[in-house]
Amino acid sequence: MRGARRAESLTQRLLAFSRQQPLEPKSVDVGRLVTGMSDLLRRTLGEKIAVETVLAGGLWRAHADPNQLEVAIVNLAVNARDAMPQGGKLTIETANVHLDERYAAAQAEVLPGQYVMLAVTDNGVGMASEVKAKAFDPFFTTKDIGQGTGLGLSQVYGFVKQSRGHVKIYSEVGEGTTIKIYLPRFHSESDEAEEEPTRAISRGRKSETVLVVEDDEDVRNYSSESLRELGYNVLEARNARVALQILESHAEVAVIFTDIGLPGGMNGRQLVEEARKRHPTLKVLFTTGYARNAIVHDGRLDPGVELLTKPFTQAALGEKLRDIIDATSTPARVLVVEDEVLIQMLAKEYLEDLGIKVDTAASAAETLDKLRLIPGGVDGLVVDMGLPDRKGDALVREVRSIYPSLPIVIASGQSREELRQVFKDVVLINFVNKPYTSEELTAAIRAIGIRC
Repeated sequence: MRGARRAESLTQRLLAFSRQQPLEPKSVDVGRLVTGMSDLLRRTLGEKIAVETVLAGGLWRAHADPNQLEVAIVNLAVNARDAMPQGGKLTIETANVHLDERYAAAQAEVLPGQYVMLAVTDNGVGMASEVKAKAFDPFFTTKDIGQGTGLGLSQVYGFVKQSRGHVKIYSEVGEGTTIKIYLPRFHSESDEAEEEPTRAISRGRKSETVLVVEDDEDVRNYSSESLRELGYNVLEARNARVALQILESHAEVAVIFTDIGLPGGMNGRQLVEEARKRHPTLKVLFTTGYARNAIVHDGRLDPGVELLTKPFTQAALGEKLRDIIDATSTPARVLVVEDEVLIQMLAKEYLEDLGIKVDTAASAAETLDKLRLIPGGVDGLVVDMGLPDRKGDALVREVRSIYPSLPIVIASGQSREELRQVFKDVVLINFVNKPYTSEELTAAIRAIGIRC
């Protein structure tokens, strides 16, 4: 009987991969289905794996077989568990997405249109490119003999394709893996009537230069051609080293559009940190296949930095770039960290006279709270060295651990030489001696790229 059941399971999985299994597609509330599986997943994965769900509000209903979707989620979760032998976090995220004609044309058997996206992300060992290329093949497995059939991902692939959907793997060795499933949106007659009108795509200008950094040639070509069609001047780099060389000779670059996972020993985050040492005002748009909530915690991104998850449409790319570039014309926002009320008021007055929007904090704890809560973040800090609950240098290092490229001005009675020694390993930092004039404060903040 055990042999017969294993044969039955094997046959079902092979039928799934070959898209011959009998499906009963219907309208599915994917968010509710995931919520209903929470206890099952926690029991299946064990105590060492933390399970987090990030479910979009207003999620469309998907057109799929709910039973097979559950099987697919369990298969992905078990694979993720096996990739985290020492424990870790599994994130399940849902979202409404639109795959445009340009993206669909570059994929196999993908129709443009509206989809419900389900992403399963782990922070495990990740996959090398040669493993990722074979991951959906039947019987392919990296597990030891007897530990897996190699049919889990092939079942997922076959089910999604038979459902007229799309599936994509994003993975980096040592970083983890995200597998995204796209299921067709279920359209009722009322849904068809409520379709949103197509919005005009935000366009750029030839005077606006974007540097595209992406190691995948197909994705780089897609991104670059999309941007050129939108009117931007585009430069391309396949890795961080080439990108830095381009930045040295092209000071006109306004935005760097880079994948987070890059080869060659320097990833996208490290590239941006190095680039901003040389070009403090450089705007940044990250892209990644990982689910946003799996890599961005508490909404924390540096000023002038945005994130666009793959796959993205030309319209989404154009809108995000336009937001980033146009933000340079809005007033800067600075947080003044000072416990002396009169000095705080004076600094606020100086900065507001320059057209800068000013927020204030009187302690390190209040600073960290405001940085987390201020919508859109701030463009820079002016920090007093002597705070009631923490030294200024300790606060700066804590802030930088969260916002690596946030410009900071230190206001102190200490000499500049002493301060430079204290902060010798900190970039994008400047100093102003107390008591300071409006001109001295203005020069200090301008020197690190805060616009005024």
